[in-house]
Amino acid sequence: MNPYMEQLAIPYQRSMTFLSYIRGPLVNDWVEEQAQWLINQVQGGVPHAEENLWATIETRFRQAYTDTAEKQKAQHNIRELKMKGDNLDTFISQFQSIAKKAGYDLDGEATLDVFQRALPYKLVANCIQFDHPVTWNDWTNAARRHQQEYIYLKERVKGGERRGGATKFQWRNALTNRNPNAMDIGCTRARTTFTDEEKQQRIQSRLCFRCNQKGHIARYCPNQGARAAEASTSNTPVITVQTQGPVSAAQKAQALIATLHVESEAVRDCFANELFGKKDFLNA
Repeated sequence: MNPYMEQLAIPYQRSMTFLSYIRGPLVNDWVEEQAQWLINQVQGGVPHAEENLWATIETRFRQAYTDTAEKQKAQHNIRELKMKGDNLDTFISQFQSIAKKAGYDLDGEATLDVFQRALPYKLVANCIQFDHPVTWNDWTNAARRHQQEYIYLKERVKGGERRGGATKFQWRNALTNRNPNAMDIGCTRARTTFTDEEKQQRIQSRLCFRCNQKGHIARYCPNQGARAAEASTSNTPVITVQTQGPVSAAQKAQALIATLHVESEAVRDCFANELFGKKDFLNA
């Protein structure tokens, strides 16, 4: 039998031979540390034939170098990770898993910075503006809350079916029913109903009730013909709020929402995005 092969059959000699093949300035300290551990074990009474000597060296090698490669890969992947679509929970789960493999502290400033850069800009802006998050839990809770508000508003403006809310059929009924206080979509531009306070302010400021300019009253408004022509040629949907008293804020809001229902999906999505980036809907 080959004497060399006989030596490799002994765990102590096998381990020392294996370590002799690992060389380089970045690994020399690790090799010396493992070789010294083997010597100490044998000097302490452990037999050269003890299989645990080789098993320990093999495990330490895999932990030191296999884990390092996995960590470097995770550190690269986490910087490439971006939230896609509206599925925030999936993104958070992926980020948390990769951060763990990369050896990152979730509450660390660098980790949270990477997390913010992977989120949509307006979502991050809302979290900072309204919640001032500091920890990982602060950030994930704030992001989930604002994302839910965004999705709710997006579906509300769209008027489509959404879980736990009104269906498209219910939305259509709400917009087509007619009653004394309902919204009416007509073919002429809506005329504003002023409250008593608004009327008084306009009178004091000497503003025209038709064009908002000074120097004349609505009856003699020089822009009357231009506005009439604009109204007759405009294709913009018109909302007239029929009410026995002054128009309330809620009625005005509903009228504005109703005009969006006839717009394209792209317009509705843009509207939702703009509002989401500038409004705290929880505190509205």
